[in-house]
Amino acid sequence: MLLNDEEKEKVNSDFKNMFKKIALYDFFVSLVFITIMYFTAKSYVLFFSLGVIIALLNFYVNGITVEYSLNNKNTKNSWIIVVGSFIRVFLVSVIGFTIGRHNMFNIIAYIFGYSAQFISLLYYGMNNKNIEGK
Repeated sequence: MLLNDEEKEKVNSDFKNMFKKIALYDFFVSLVFITIMYFTAKSYVLFFSLGVIIALLNFYVNGITVEYSLNNKNTKNSWIIVVGSFIRVFLVSVIGFTIGRHNMFNIIAYIFGYSAQFISLLYYGMNNKNIEGK
């Protein structure tokens, strides 16, 4: 699939808009959970926040990697998506392992923070579906 310059710009613009919205949704979801955690389990707020930040960075890197692979004229570069996925999973796992070595309960907050992004993705998907009228 080869894209002309106009299509490349639209893909780039669509990704930037999507990322901005999801980052905003992540902020509000995090704000709600961090507020609740602050009053119930203050020691886990940092690890929850780290999980959300890592998830957002992971999402951004994945988007850039996929965008690069789709925009590149050489279709043999699809291996970048696979290698990038393995590297991202490895880094997320190493961070989780490092957190877990200190205190096993902290890893639960990290995973919860990382998984909280799915709420934002789900909300974005539902909201985007309503906007486009699909």
